[in-house]
Amino acid sequence: MSIKHATALHQRVLKALQNQAADSQKLLNTQRASGSEPTPAWTQDFQARAMVHSELGAAAIAGGVPAEWVDQARGRGTKGIRWNTNLFLRRAAPVDREALIDNLRADIDRLARFTGIHAAYRPIAAAQDSGSASVDDILNTLWRRSAQIGVLLGVGAEEARQWWPQDTWIQTAATATAGLTQAQLAQQWRAIAATDISSCAVQATALAEAGIEPDLRIAPPEPSAVLDVLGDNHLRVIGLFSHAPGGQIDAAIGATGARDHDLDNDGWATQPVFSDPQTNYPGIEP
Repeated sequence: MSIKHATALHQRVLKALQNQAADSQKLLNTQRASGSEPTPAWTQDFQARAMVHSELGAAAIAGGVPAEWVDQARGRGTKGIRWNTNLFLRRAAPVDREALIDNLRADIDRLARFTGIHAAYRPIAAAQDSGSASVDDILNTLWRRSAQIGVLLGVGAEEARQWWPQDTWIQTAATATAGLTQAQLAQQWRAIAATDISSCAVQATALAEAGIEPDLRIAPPEPSAVLDVLGDNHLRVIGLFSHAPGGQIDAAIGATGARDHDLDNDGWATQPVFSDPQTNYPGIEP
C-alpha cells in the first residue's frame, strides 16, 4: 500500500513520528559510541523526547491514524530511516472512526461543562487566589487538543454542526451549575483544577509541531472567548452563537430549571482521560 493512501494530515504525523525516532536513535548511537556514561542532562533530554514520541503516537491513534502505520513509522525510525514519500504502508485494520468521534464528542461535552463550572466559580477563586489562571490553562489546553484531534479525524464543518453545535455547547456550559450549592460548585471546581492534563498538553504541542492546528470552522467555542460573558450572565452568551437566540435562551432556561446534578453520580467531575487509547503508545527505549 503506497503512502498516498494516508491523508496529508496523517502523513504529517507519521513523518514527525518517524523522524523523531530516527533522531533519538542517532543520539543513542552517538552516546553508546562515546564509551562514557550518559550525563543526567542527556538522560533527561532523551526521556523527554521519548515522552513526546509516545504522546504523539497516542494522539495519532486518537485522530484515526492506523496503529499499524504508527508502529511502522516508529520501527523505521529506530533503524535510522527518515521519512520519505517513496515509502509503502503495511495493510492496516479498518479504523473505527465512529468510536473515535464518540470519544471526541465526550471530550467536547466535558469541556463545555468544565467551562460553565469555571465561569461560575472563577470570581470566587480569584478572590481567594486559588489558582484560577491554572484552570484557564487547563481549559485552553483541552480545547486545543480536542480541536486538533478533530482536524486529524477529518471532521467537516457539517459534521461539526451535527455533532457539537455551538449553541448546544454554550447551553451545556450555561446550565452546568444548575442546582448546585456553593459548596458543591467549589467541590466540582477543585476537581477540575486537579485534572491531570500533562498528556494532553504534550499531545497538543507535538501535534502543532507536526503541523496540525485547530480549525475554527469545526472546533467548539474557545473557552477563553466565553468565560467572562458566562460569568456575568450564563444565558446571555447563547446569543453570540445561536441561529435562533430567543429559542435557545428559552431552552436554556428550561434546562436550568430541570437539570439535577448529583456529585456522587456525575462522572465528568472525576479525573478524565481525554480520548486517549486505553494502552499507552510506547516511547523510544534507551
